[in-house]
Amino acid sequence: MKKHIKGLVPCVYLMLSFFVLSGCNAQKSGSTYYLLLMGESESWNLTGYEIVITPEDFKAGFGTLKMKKDNTYMTDFFHFETHVVIESDDSVVHTGSVTGETNIAEYTTGAIAGPYINKNGDFITLKDIHEIYVVVEWWDTSKNESLKERIDLFNKSKKEKSFLNEL
Repeated sequence: MKKHIKGLVPCVYLMLSFFVLSGCNAQKSGSTYYLLLMGESESWNLTGYEIVITPEDFKAGFGTLKMKKDNTYMTDFFHFETHVVIESDDSVVHTGSVTGETNIAEYTTGAIAGPYINKNGDFITLKDIHEIYVVVEWWDTSKNESLKERIDLFNKSKKEKSFLNEL
């Protein structure tokens, strides 16, 4: 009988440990969302742009902007902005710029991180986001003017069927 009880002690200890550790995981509420986005405009392709939304944090970046027709494009001004639209509020959440003679034919966006809060002071969720897009602006030396193009990455209302609509 003592052999059976000694054999049960490790099992009981293991089960209690499991319940205690399970309770620790339940402290964090909310969901984590990972979006891997891509899009294009007339002159640009954007690939690998990531957005991570957690209950306490918002991260965006690590995408690559590539010019469609050029392997080398020298200019002295380049700028991009990532916009997130929540309800009717359009906010810039990530930017990058280059000045001085630079090849912009391929550009890595870098990344940002930090909390992102809506008008009511609540952390945003994927459910709050209606649209995500990037605006790219650069100086065209041959035309001697600034050019600007929009790259659409996410639009909840244009997507009829999506798993994201079930959130």
